[in-house]
Amino acid sequence: MNNSKIIANALQARGMTDDQLQQLLTAYHGDLPFHTIPEWSRRGYHVKPDAEPLFSCYLWKHTNKPSRAAVEAAEEAGEDIPENSPHFYQKLSYIYSFSQVEKNAPAADLETIKAQLQNLPGVVLTVKGEKTGAPVVWLTGDTEAHADAIKAAGGIWSRKKSAYWVKPSAAAPADKPAAPAPQVEPEKPAAPAPCTALVPVYKFDLLPAPDPQPGREEAHKKPARVYETWTIHPGKRTPQPWKKCEFATVRRNEKTQQPEACKMTGYTDGIYNYYSAGSLWFAIHPVYGLAVSTAHSRKAAQADAMKNADKVKRVEAQAAQDDRMQKYAALVKSANDGDNVTLF
Repeated sequence: MNNSKIIANALQARGMTDDQLQQLLTAYHGDLPFHTIPEWSRRGYHVKPDAEPLFSCYLWKHTNKPSRAAVEAAEEAGEDIPENSPHFYQKLSYIYSFSQVEKNAPAADLETIKAQLQNLPGVVLTVKGEKTGAPVVWLTGDTEAHADAIKAAGGIWSRKKSAYWVKPSAAAPADKPAAPAPQVEPEKPAAPAPCTALVPVYKFDLLPAPDPQPGREEAHKKPARVYETWTIHPGKRTPQPWKKCEFATVRRNEKTQQPEACKMTGYTDGIYNYYSAGSLWFAIHPVYGLAVSTAHSRKAAQADAMKNADKVKRVEAQAAQDDRMQKYAALVKSANDGDNVTLF
């Protein structure tokens, strides 16, 4: 579920009907006019000074820093803490509507802004992100005395940081061409979504929904197919000591929206595989690559997975006659064998 869908669900939970949601999507060309302050800023708007957030919800954020779970796992295993661990995590975010924002006034280029504001008495000018090609000028100190001049240069007040900020235009002096600004598609993560350390889209207990039109299934029923039954852990399922391992999980490709197998590095207890994404741990079925449980620690994910043992067995019993489950199993098997994992 992407951030747009999360926001849409939050709006419906607060009373917005399907028709009203569709009207907004039509009016705004498939977009919803509800965003966080950083997202409005990226689109060239700023939140009005006295505006309060309409609501809050947990949205996906991207980071390259190792998660707390990854740090704890490395320390527990006596290994070095990884310097980079790209992953998404959920963060409490505050949402504002289009009626609560204003279009940013056109700003000058960075050098012009520096010339206008860096010599204001008592004002400290700091440029962040200058090397990225998308710099932002922050103004702190005695800004109240120079508020008119700062606003005239395109300054916007940030209540969170108690400072003004200005986003320069892309223009630059002729002798110093501006670096290209990064392009970010609307409603897509600002960072690429690699097929590692991400939250699995597919849950183990999801089976095809019953046909809403009785009789149609029989009319279009395909000839029965015979599948190989992959039995992994016969007999009692007793967790074994933790071992580090590499395995595959199934998630949805952001571009094709089709399931694909992603190789992960994590741990196994001899029954399920485990890995962390952000502050969450996932227990993954070794054959189907689907999430059996989710929790805020590896041991809690293991405990929940054991509680779900009966449900897992029921789904496993039906999986041999289920096309989708067999496709998941084939994806995982191909990934583990090192073959081409694309089946669609």
